[in-house]
Amino acid sequence: MRQKHQVDTAKIKAKHGKAYRLGSKDKSKLFTGSPTVQTPKKSLGKQNSLNVRPNNSKHPALETSTKTKADKSKSTPSKTTEKTGASILKTPKRYRPGTKALREIRKYQKGTELLLQKAPFQRLVREVTIELSDETMRFTAEALECLQTAAEAYVVQLFEDSVLAMIHARRVTLMVRDIQFIRRLRGI
Repeated sequence: MRQKHQVDTAKIKAKHGKAYRLGSKDKSKLFTGSPTVQTPKKSLGKQNSLNVRPNNSKHPALETSTKTKADKSKSTPSKTTEKTGASILKTPKRYRPGTKALREIRKYQKGTELLLQKAPFQRLVREVTIELSDETMRFTAEALECLQTAAEAYVVQLFEDSVLAMIHARRVTLMVRDIQFIRRLRGI
């Protein structure tokens, strides 16, 4: 084993013109005759060039994919609570207030799909028609879709105008009085 290390250093010295020391850099662990000193293990994978420094960065984008399972488990320890002992999951990313709302607004403005579910809207229509008349009524799928499209267009327009009233009042929170004000202006 000792001869093999000497041969490797001779090859390296001949190749690069420099002498490289194998073993730890810590002077206290130099060979003192003790059998407990461990020599460095050779890596079986891809050999790195000797003049390139290893990447010791902790940034996830800069990590190499040659880590073993033991290394990965060491880098992400599971946190436990003191009282229950249950593991705490990583919390999701927190956005600033309003960022997610603006993203949802853009998403729904681009799309043309219905915003309400069809079954709950159909139940609402049937409930209202039963209150207005005693006889049972039947609706075609196209009639329910027309009712739902008109209802959603009305509600969206009402909210848009209410937001304008809210901005006029120099607020960032939509209140019931904004919606009531718009309904009163419209005469509804």
